[in-house]
Amino acid sequence: MSGYYAEFGALHREARVYDELERHAEEVRDELRAAFDRDRNTLGDDAYGAELARKLPGIERGIFDALKAHLDELERVASGLGASARTYEAPERPHAGRG
Repeated sequence: MSGYYAEFGALHREARVYDELERHAEEVRDELRAAFDRDRNTLGDDAYGAELARKLPGIERGIFDALKAHLDELERVASGLGASARTYEAPERPHAGRG
């Protein structure tokens, strides 16, 4: 056989791994959001607390923007792996995925 062979089953498995990584990262994001919401008003009434309160919105924005980018990338990889798996699977299982 010339060319190469793609193991579509492995691609499906890896897509599920990335789906699970995305779900876990979403849970972590939600827990972190809850922690920020819970502790935001406990910064203290001194100069350090006031300075942190002033900077906290930007810090939070940076953290959650980075988490969103990470989640978007996990979703993109999972979606791409799934699409590749279906593409390679179609010639070998012409009726797979049809109702």
